[in-house]
Amino acid sequence: MRIIILAFIISISLHFFLFKIYKSEEYPKNNETEEKIIEKSNVKFVKIKKEEPIINNIVEKKVEPKIESVKPNKEITKKEVIQKEIQKKVEYTKKVDVEKAKELQKKILKEQIVNKEESLQDKTLENFLSQKEPVSKEILNELQKLYGEEYDKFTKVQKAYLEKNLGNFQTITQRVLTRLGYPPLAAKLKIGGVNIIEFMFHPDGSITNLRVIDSSGYAVLDDYSLELIEIAYKDYPKPQTSTKLRFNVQYRLY
Repeated sequence: MRIIILAFIISISLHFFLFKIYKSEEYPKNNETEEKIIEKSNVKFVKIKKEEPIINNIVEKKVEPKIESVKPNKEITKKEVIQKEIQKKVEYTKKVDVEKAKELQKKILKEQIVNKEESLQDKTLENFLSQKEPVSKEILNELQKLYGEEYDKFTKVQKAYLEKNLGNFQTITQRVLTRLGYPPLAAKLKIGGVNIIEFMFHPDGSITNLRVIDSSGYAVLDDYSLELIEIAYKDYPKPQTSTKLRFNVQYRLY
């Protein structure tokens, strides 16, 4: 019995001893695993950037081909110099000619502007005189009586117009008088006479400042003359420029 108990105690003590040894061996292993775990937990993750390729900021220089200087031939250079001199002289003469032409043109334009009215009158006169009949001395004398010294102040165109048409003015007016008839009051009183009327006649066919400048001595005849002109002037030949008309209106009982 004692032997059994002793054997049991010995086996227990052996087991205890072995267990202690086992624990002592396991402890450092556990420490190592813990340290590894801790180390792993302390690892920092760093994102690595991709390295970009470095661009060299080197500007490539253009390589220009070298032109070998050729020595000019003496004969060629002389010809070129002569040609250049000739060309310069030609260009200079052209410039001078152009400037002279411009000056001449300006001068002509100025003269035309200054003498514009005269040139127009002369041109109109040429066209007018080409259709103009020869003027009789009787018409010239009558115009001198009607206008006096004022007639000399008229332009050539105005004079030519009056010389050609003075007879037409009187004829057309007398024709209208015949159509309308003799003034009734003048016919009743058996009176007649001659008066001189005056007005400005314009190229558009209108008239202004119509009046009697020399009375017949009878108001009835003078007033009737103004009425006649208001009707008759529409058939008068139109002038090239505004012209003062002055002519006789005759009243005769037959």
